[in-house]
Amino acid sequence: MRNLLTAVTFWLIATITLSASEQPIRVAVIGGMTMSGLWQKVAESFESTHHIPLEVVITGTKHELDAYTRSHPVDLITMHSSDTMVELASEGYVEKLTPWAHNAQMIIGADTNPANLTEKEPLSSALSKIERSKAPFFIHASGGTFEVYGELAHAYSFEPEEPNLIFTAKKRGFMNDVVEKNGYTLYGVIPFVIQKQHHPRIKGFIFDDPKLRRPYLAAVGTPSKITQERYEKSLKLLNFLTSESTQKLVKDFRIEGFEDIPLFFPNTQSHSSQTTQIQTKELP
Repeated sequence: MRNLLTAVTFWLIATITLSASEQPIRVAVIGGMTMSGLWQKVAESFESTHHIPLEVVITGTKHELDAYTRSHPVDLITMHSSDTMVELASEGYVEKLTPWAHNAQMIIGADTNPANLTEKEPLSSALSKIERSKAPFFIHASGGTFEVYGELAHAYSFEPEEPNLIFTAKKRGFMNDVVEKNGYTLYGVIPFVIQKQHHPRIKGFIFDDPKLRRPYLAAVGTPSKITQERYEKSLKLLNFLTSESTQKLVKDFRIEGFEDIPLFFPNTQSHSSQTTQIQTKELP
């Protein structure tokens, strides 16, 4: 009987250990990465390399990720660099904040193009033309837009005078105002391409300029929140995000129909002044 109990005990321990080793890494991922399909590619690559499954437990806005992480165990979280991420770290929910990718904003405007923006001009030239044209420039209710506008104001002295600089509380519907007033605004390349918001008379200008880019951070849950075993597995994923293979995946990622437009950028990237002019279109 003692031998049987001993055997059963060892079997239970082995079963529990095996079950724990097969538990997926629980990840919270900002919406742009899942909507574009980048995260799915990263997950496939990680799982085939490390044979550890990943589970997206929440995807959406940074506020949704923040709320979920405070009320549920999360092994790894990734979103834009922000006060939200820093506060999660300072309050002990996550640690090891690590930059691993960037996305970019672009200039969009009414198809009348009152500043006569053209292809193959640097961002500094385009901003000067907008300011000289006195076309309205909208800053809508997005933390990323405020952040990028601040970078442009500092780097290129882009500060349209009132009433040409218009701040709006709108998060949706601001494209209607841009078209109605023949103006311009900043908008993310990813939501523009996937038509998260759409207006048939909006034209987009994509500039290869680092001042338009915003970094993504990744962080792992603290051991006290997720257990030491999960913490160690999550570190493998964190290190994988900054690996050479993943950085190449980030650089090369495209979506069908927009193969000439990079949506994400690795940690280090050479820059040119090339501009791409595109209009919204239906994705296949």
